[in-house]
Amino acid sequence: MHRVLASSVVLAIAAASAVGFAADDLKSGLQPDEHAGFFLVKDVTGPNKGKSLCYR
Repeated sequence: MHRVLASSVVLAIAAASAVGFAADDLKSGLQPDEHAGFFLVKDVTGPNKGKSLCYR
């Protein structure tokens, strides 16, 4: 039982460190000079209530 627990802990530490190294390469969201694409929303208030609108 102790061998299984010890192996699990070592594996968990190895996986966590591998994720830490991979996280350095991750980029979240838009990068500088990138633009968001269009998206449609359904207006629920105001003069356009009930209409689908394109936001850019």
